[in-house]
Amino acid sequence: MDPVRNPYAPGAGQRPPELAGRDGELSAFDVVLERIAHSRPERSVVLTGLRGVGKTV
Repeated sequence: MDPVRNPYAPGAGQRPPELAGRDGELSAFDVVLERIAHSRPERSVVLTGLRGVGKTV
């Protein structure tokens, strides 16, 4: 993402007001959690991205 247009200012412990553009990732993560909750085997989930884009939110 272009750092000039990025509406979020990175900072420890700050949650952005909206997780824009994360629908696919959130859906995939929900599936993993549901499978684990029902004792189904699942693979690890790895989130990658540039510093400050919201991986730890």
